[in-house]
Amino acid sequence: MKKTLIWLHKWLGVVLALFFLMWFASGVVLYYVPFPNLTQTERLAGLAPLQLPGGCCLAAPDAAARAGLAAPRLEQARLGMLGTRPVWRLSAAGEGGAPRWHVIDAVHGKLLAPLDTAQAVQLAEAFSGRSALGSEWLERDQWTVPQGLDAHRPLLKVRLAGDDGLELYVSPGAAEVVRDTRRAERFWNWLGAVPHWIYPTVLRMFPAAWHQVVVWLSIPAVLLAATGLVLGVWQLFLNKSRWIPYRKPWWRWHHITGLVAGVFTFTWMLSGLLSMGPFGVFDGTRLELRARALWAGAAPVLTRGPAAATALAQAAGLTPLELDMQQVAGQAWWRVQGRLADGALAQRLVRADDGASSAVSSATDGAAVRAALPDAAVLQALAAMRPQLPPPQIAQLAQYDDAYYARTQDIDALARRPLPVWRAHWPQDGITVYADPASARIVMQADNRTPYKRWLYHGLHSLDFAPLLARPLLREALVVGLSLLGVALCVTSCVLAWRVLVPKRRRQRPSGVARAGATIAAQEA
Repeated sequence: MKKTLIWLHKWLGVVLALFFLMWFASGVVLYYVPFPNLTQTERLAGLAPLQLPGGCCLAAPDAAARAGLAAPRLEQARLGMLGTRPVWRLSAAGEGGAPRWHVIDAVHGKLLAPLDTAQAVQLAEAFSGRSALGSEWLERDQWTVPQGLDAHRPLLKVRLAGDDGLELYVSPGAAEVVRDTRRAERFWNWLGAVPHWIYPTVLRMFPAAWHQVVVWLSIPAVLLAATGLVLGVWQLFLNKSRWIPYRKPWWRWHHITGLVAGVFTFTWMLSGLLSMGPFGVFDGTRLELRARALWAGAAPVLTRGPAAATALAQAAGLTPLELDMQQVAGQAWWRVQGRLADGALAQRLVRADDGASSAVSSATDGAAVRAALPDAAVLQALAAMRPQLPPPQIAQLAQYDDAYYARTQDIDALARRPLPVWRAHWPQDGITVYADPASARIVMQADNRTPYKRWLYHGLHSLDFAPLLARPLLREALVVGLSLLGVALCVTSCVLAWRVLVPKRRRQRPSGVARAGATIAAQEA
């Protein structure tokens, strides 16, 4: 069995040594420089303030109906500005049934044509406050390969003036910027995310093929790490002659670094494989589609439109930038996102239905504008979500738990999972729902497999354990330090793989010129 393990480890190492070195080195880069993404803070900061005339505007379902589109989901319809015109940006089925983003005039319900080149360039300039240096249409490139952008394609890439090499990607259908990249970010991603995730455009443009490549490359990588760990311990404790039986330096250092780095090399490779969810390993119980409809409740009659909602938000000290509607327990709320007087981004909820019309008549009434939903509304909506089961166990969380937590300490503040939240748990099938009263949304769903995913993927791969998340400097030192140990192990692996592929006699064989010179010298002698 030992000979079999040695043979398997040897030839897997010959094939995968460079991949391991690439994964460890690129992982350090990726830890500090994530893949390009337009954060929520950046997106809102680039928006023009909402300017809504009195009586404006149509509700999103009414605007979609007038434009001949299917009614959008509430979370996929946003009211903002396009130049001086208020518009609804919403996602609805396009050609072939695939979702596409559309822009509808919020006053008349007219479907607007996608932006042309000049309009898209003008939008990018207004968003960034810089002049454009050039532009090009593209279906996808290295920084726009994720499937989340499919509903926006094709995109216009606009290069902008400035020392940082800023490039913006504009969606002509949604008439908004959907991605930004900078020169340094692009450079480091070629050394980080692209090699680490096996992310070249030519492969990533085929999601199913990319998934299979990563899975079937990860499986032998896990086997290589496991056999190395077994052999390293075997040689250490079961070898009769000496603990470190190797005398040659590279073999010796490979054994030593393998003993030090072997465990986390195996756990990183295993968690990297599990991150792809192979063979449905993390497929769990899903919340019924009907449950979200029951969370929303019956559609109320709207008595306060977007213009009135933004006026109330302004009176409460918020400069509105964007607005959408949320429905909870039969109550309708306008969610207004904007900027406070100190420049900070914030959101407020404004009651939109007849439940507020008689009791609320002025901007000074605290019931009109709220920082969060009333507790009673959230409790009622959560209790009604799954009537076929006994009432859930409901609690309010002021701190993160094992399933609901912030994965990093330096992510965009608006993208960080909010607190406090309400948690509803149904022990019958393990479903747990987390609802954010500040945004009036369900922000996460968990099931019985979620804790295993937390530990086996996020925990093992990113060291996202609660004690380490509370000590970011310690976590950073561990991630980087262990990665550098992995690099050292992989360097020894690459040297040994080279020596297997190129035997010693070939490495030491003199060149043709040297051989000829040696022959002449011998003849003269």
